[in-house]
Amino acid sequence: MTFKELDTKGKIEHIWEYYRLRIFMIIFLACVAISFIYTIFIKPHPDLYCGVAMYNQFISMDDIETITDELDTRFNLNPDEYTVDIQSFYDDGSDVMVEAQLNQKFNTYIYASQFHLLLSDKENIETFISAEYMTSLSDYLSQEQIAELDSQGKILYAINPYTNKNEPMAVDISDSAFLKKYDLYQETGCYMGFVPMPDNGDHTLNVFNALMEK
Repeated sequence: MTFKELDTKGKIEHIWEYYRLRIFMIIFLACVAISFIYTIFIKPHPDLYCGVAMYNQFISMDDIETITDELDTRFNLNPDEYTVDIQSFYDDGSDVMVEAQLNQKFNTYIYASQFHLLLSDKENIETFISAEYMTSLSDYLSQEQIAELDSQGKILYAINPYTNKNEPMAVDISDSAFLKKYDLYQETGCYMGFVPMPDNGDHTLNVFNALMEK
């Protein structure tokens, strides 16, 4: 019997039998997209002082809240009106659905300009540079500052896809007192860099310097 010859109930059973995985996937992706759109564009939230993405690093919700409170206090921010936003992106690679959700969330935040600083291990940072997610350190740091960091072996040079030149693109902050305090990236090492054209350069630089402190 062909599909056309089936009655309505038979057609529904046939579709469910052969396409239910795809149906679940479509529903899941639609829910994820709706959730992100609501969170970023619709849901009321404090103005963003600086958005920080910590990629490939697990951080508990309690620690994120503690870190946020510490940075807000440091910059005298009222968190109901203005805040530093910390987002953690981590999965153990055992769940494809979770990995897809995290990648979708990360890309959504990137293109919505919700991130100003990206932190991760060297391999991921190099991937972000190639993907045009990051810009040269020289856009925000003086040549003297870069030279000082370079003399300490802290600068990661890479081809800047915007200029096609080898430029200082990230800085090694593995010895950051802030990261040590919260036991972040202690096994993998950590590099930090700027996203292109953040609209709050002074605020971003303040958080950058705070995370840089030894």
